[in-house]
Amino acid sequence: MENFKKYLEQREKRKMMFTLWDIGHGLAIWIKTPNGHNHWIDAGKNNDTDFCPAEHVKTEYGETALDYLIISHPDSDHIHNLPSVIHNLGEPRVLLRNKTVPDTDKYGNGESEYQKVFKDLDTRYTSSITEEKSPKNPAYNGGVFIENAYLNYKEGMKINDTSIVILYLYAGWLFICPGDIEEKGWKELWQMYSKRFQPILDKSKYRILVAPHHGRSSGYCSDMIDAISPHWILISDKYGKEPTDQRFREKGIGLRYKDNTAKFFSTKSGGRMQFCIYEGSRFSFNQT
Repeated sequence: MENFKKYLEQREKRKMMFTLWDIGHGLAIWIKTPNGHNHWIDAGKNNDTDFCPAEHVKTEYGETALDYLIISHPDSDHIHNLPSVIHNLGEPRVLLRNKTVPDTDKYGNGESEYQKVFKDLDTRYTSSITEEKSPKNPAYNGGVFIENAYLNYKEGMKINDTSIVILYLYAGWLFICPGDIEEKGWKELWQMYSKRFQPILDKSKYRILVAPHHGRSSGYCSDMIDAISPHWILISDKYGKEPTDQRFREKGIGLRYKDNTAKFFSTKSGGRMQFCIYEGSRFSFNQT
């Protein structure tokens, strides 16, 4: 019994946790690596309920440090909760953002607190980091393989298409987070960076796609679906207010879950989605 208890304790320590928060319009993802590092993708907040994911992570999980903050693109629904993220979890050790986006798009009029916080981070985080202490280094982050790419801004380009596309792979499970990238942006990005992404896709056994642009039609791209071949698609959409494209509900390959084969999961019906990935490709999944 004691040995089994120790086994369970060690098993818990070696898991990666991926949480997609139900925040309505916007995006917020928390990833906890097997060695306890906290990664955060985008900083959205539910304006209807005032639910703050970062405060929840601090109060319910006891987390108070942020190792890696990724801002896919600086639209307000992806950064307007930055002040609370910093207040609850502290400033990130490493910040990833698309530096080529014009200041007018990054900071807006500079009057809102979240714009001021983002500008402060964006202008201060200019030092490079060593490979040894990089959050993308599997030897440093507990065995998670991470890859990312983005398009440099060009005149007339949609800000959505400057989104950072980031992939997380652990124990055969691959999570693809493409921000709000749209079809034109994805096609150009894939043409430029498919050789960077393909090896990590090839290593995966199961692929989970977070639907770009909250599952809207503007985010649907058949080339993306063909390239990724996702088993499940996670849709962060807002009940009654988000025009979800039905194709995101149909195009998943499907995996058996609770005696049924599921192709997608939506925050409209299930709320927060949380995966726990263990060594050997074992997993648990719940929605609350």
